[in-house]
Amino acid sequence: MNKLKLLLITGLLTVFPTSLFADGIKVLNAQRAMLSTQYAQDEFTKLDQDADFIADRERLELLQTEGQALVEKFQQDQETLSDEEIANMQTKLQDKQTEIQFLTNKLQTKAQETQQAVIAALSPSFQQILGELIQAQELEMVVTPEALFYADPDLDITDEVTALLDLAASKSEE
Repeated sequence: MNKLKLLLITGLLTVFPTSLFADGIKVLNAQRAMLSTQYAQDEFTKLDQDADFIADRERLELLQTEGQALVEKFQQDQETLSDEEIANMQTKLQDKQTEIQFLTNKLQTKAQETQQAVIAALSPSFQQILGELIQAQELEMVVTPEALFYADPDLDITDEVTALLDLAASKSEE
């Protein structure tokens, strides 16, 4: 019986184009749609130009350079260093690595906070636009790409939603 069902489904799929089954179904990456807007890009540019963010990023780069120099010095002088000098270098390196990790986490947190703020700010417009798209295109289902193994790229409406979000933002600025 299962073989018969499989044969019937396979036969239907070969006779009818799969696009018939895709009518009313679209794929949407909501996060990408919101984070690709001009508003999001402007917010990330503001973050990149923030004095504290720049200072932390520069400090991180300096620490990484210093840490690399310590490692290289240790590798070159390892055979001639005393146990005490080795211990001191290891302590310095651990301190640098701790500070590097702290600054990395701090920068990632600032970026995530900006991302969350963008999504929170755009969510009402996103919900309205998605509702209008669902009605206008008579959609039966909108799925995230993460829920799929494969979807025809023509089914993806993410870029369309981004454009509509940008349009809505430009109208609200006027």
